[in-house]
Amino acid sequence: MDHAGVHGRVHIQVGTLSKAIGVMGGYVCGSRDLIDFLYRRARPFLFSTSHPPASAAACQAAFTLLDSPEGERLIKKMWSNTKFFKRQLKKRGFKFGASETPIVPIHVGEAAKAHEFSKKLFEAGVYAPAVGFPTVAEGKARLRAIVTATHKRSDLERACEILAEVAKPLGII
Repeated sequence: MDHAGVHGRVHIQVGTLSKAIGVMGGYVCGSRDLIDFLYRRARPFLFSTSHPPASAAACQAAFTLLDSPEGERLIKKMWSNTKFFKRQLKKRGFKFGASETPIVPIHVGEAAKAHEFSKKLFEAGVYAPAVGFPTVAEGKARLRAIVTATHKRSDLERACEILAEVAKPLGII
């Protein structure tokens, strides 16, 4: 919400615990009436179980870190790395849309080509899983590259070089 400049003006917040937090599942924040309604009516809540204690503790530790000065430093580094990675991709001719997250969707098109691209990248030492239909629309398959604060610039640059080397023979760039 801070990123979008709407802090304090949003009544319901839904988020994931499986990306930046590194655990699993998600959350909903809202009024007591909303939460009570969801407890009684939300099918995912009714037909699932709670997180094990270790997952809850991992979430708490991640939030504690994010709220610390070290967390602020890591967040700044993550955004700096994300901008650097996107510049390097763009320079090499990749299309990735207007993503405003450190999850960079590298557009490929057909699912079979995206899966082949992902497989060849993995063999070359880069992990970027393919995402196809029904997760995304048919013909809109992509790879999902994730940038972190702990990536070194040299690693990101090398990953972009490998991405380009593997993409060219497949006709992606």
